[in-house]
Formats: sequence, structure tokens, C-alpha cells
Amino acid sequence: IAVAIAMLIKGFLFDIVKVDGQSMENTLFHNNRLIVTKLGYNPHQGDIVILDSNYTRRMEYFDTLAAREGKEELSFFERLGESFSLPQSCKKIYYVKRVIATEGQTVDIRDGVVYVDDEPLDEPYVKGTTYPTDISVEYPVTVNEGYVFVMGDNREHSSDSRVSSLGQVSEKALLGKSQLRVFPFNQIGRTR
Repeated sequence: IAVAIAMLIKGFLFDIVKVDGQSMENTLFHNNRLIVTKLGYNPHQGDIVILDSNYTRRMEYFDTLAAREGKEELSFFERLGESFSLPQSCKKIYYVKRVIATEGQTVDIRDGVVYVDDEPLDEPYVKGTTYPTDISVEYPVTVNEGYVFVMGDNREHSSDSRVSSLGQVSEKALLGKSQLRVFPFNQIGRTR
């Protein structure tokens, strides 16, 4: 019973995740531990979120398998069974990023400044200068329905929505919102 309760809490209420890498410096650092809330989360501009960077690839893979079997889509249990033999490119890899814009908003990058709906963002948390990083992503970009546009705070060292391999992120790929840093102990506090 305890294991089942723990799995339900981890699956639906909150989780503890580890920051891996430098893409959120100077807000978050490598090996920081965060509490992430999940239940009923709706993304808002400025939120720090944890996302599954391979969500779209995995869903496309499941759709391909379903089509081979003449089905419209795989059931939850079929996807669960297939998840043990996923190609490496479809396995879950979590990123920590900041929501820059939500559905319907327009993002532009001009002279190192991020604009959302033609208003410059006040981003005191940014490390480095913001530039487009992928020539195949054209600006301005309007965020699709059900998606968000994300960036790391360390703009010169972040794979984020400016790169076509990640692009806009489906809200379904969001694990949740970072609420609290719990490690290291001398840096315990809310994440903003």
C-alpha cells in the first residue's frame, strides 16, 4: 500500500528532480534538487518548468507502431509495454527551462532582447546575450495552441525552443512547475 501511495504521489502530485547541466545558470545550478508540482498545472509566462524533451518523438513513434497494426492509436497499456524497448532517441530526457511565451503569444529576438507580443521582456535572471541559435527557426514565432516557447536562463549555453530539434514544447510534455530548491541546503528557497 505504501509503495502504491508513493507512486501515486510521484506520478500526480509532485516529484523531486535534479538539475543536470548549466542551461539555467545563474538561477539554478548543476546538481540542485527541485520540488516540482504536477497536479492541475497550467503554464504561465516566467514559470520554471521541467519538460520531457523527447515527448513529441515518442508520440510519433507510438503513432507509427499503431499505424503498422492498423490502429488509430495505441492504448495506455500498449504504450507502457512499448516503453521498455524504445529507441534511445525516444526515451525520456528531462530539461529544466523557463516559459517565455504561451499559446497565441508571439516571440521575437532583436538585438539580443526577447520580445513577447512586441513588448521587451524584463529578464534580470538572464546570463549571457539572447540570440537565435538555429537558422531554420524564423522570427517572429507565434506559439501554437497547446504549446509553450521555452528558453534556459543561460542563453548562450541552452538547447531550447530556439533550436528546431526541440522547438515549441507541447503542454503535454511538461512534467510540472519548479516550486522549491531543496538542495544544497544552504540554498533552500522558492525558484523564480
